[in-house]
Amino acid sequence: MASQFTGIFGVTVTPFTSDGTRVDEAGVGQLVDALIVDGIERIVPCGNTGEFFSLTSDERRLVVAQTVHAARGRAVVVAGVGGSPADALEQARDAARAGVDALMIHHPSHPYVTGEGLLAYCAAMADASGLPVIPYLRSPAIDDTALLSLVRRPEVVAIKYAVNDLPAFGRAVAMASGEAEVAWICGTAETWAPSFWSHGAVGFTSGLVNVTAGPSLELLDALRAGDRGRVIQTWSRIHPFEQLRARRSDGLNVSTVKEAMRQIGRPSGPVRPPSSEVGEAERAEIAAILRSWSMTGAAA
Repeated sequence: MASQFTGIFGVTVTPFTSDGTRVDEAGVGQLVDALIVDGIERIVPCGNTGEFFSLTSDERRLVVAQTVHAARGRAVVVAGVGGSPADALEQARDAARAGVDALMIHHPSHPYVTGEGLLAYCAAMADASGLPVIPYLRSPAIDDTALLSLVRRPEVVAIKYAVNDLPAFGRAVAMASGEAEVAWICGTAETWAPSFWSHGAVGFTSGLVNVTAGPSLELLDALRAGDRGRVIQTWSRIHPFEQLRARRSDGLNVSTVKEAMRQIGRPSGPVRPPSSEVGEAERAEIAAILRSWSMTGAAA
């Protein structure tokens, strides 16, 4: 089953109405359809790019259901779940009822996380839903022993690894080799994908695909082909956009994507606090990047 969870994971934004108070249901469907038409085969609603922590429980349920409905079996849908154990369990059950293919389990925002605790947290989601799970690891506090126990769980089909520590990542991949069949996914998107790939990753997450999938798919193809020159060339085209997202300690991560979507006419809506919109200078930079990619509809 792990082979089903390789490649690009498109983490969708959550389109809102113009005042930001409600989910744009039609926009969710339009976005999912656009990503699938563009060639994205794995879609993750309610991830961090989807402003998971700014959504209510009802909104998360709605976004997941609308994504499954719009995908119509044309893409693997991996629903993001998280929060308190009780809330996460409810989300896992709701996602299973909606018909998702797997769960992406957000790393707990709790300040005190241990490997044993994370293992119990993920196991509870798997047991409640009966679905394959993809733990999202964002903390170096998860030691090798706990990580090995996690990948040995039969429900765990992939690990979304989002700690930019390549020696630790390579050690984890080597340690798990022969122990379990899991897909190792770079959880810090295109910027880090080539580096993680060289240490055993077989896929990466992407928020950029909400705007355009072309550069990301080209990067994936080059990585799979081992074409170093094409990897460097494609990465260099993508990197300015990802650098802009990383500004202000990643504070512009989602607002950069949503602004680019607005400029090309894709449904997005505003970001919700505690995020904020990009400024005039960033809007001009985004327009210039889109023009460099020959994106139709880019602002002048």
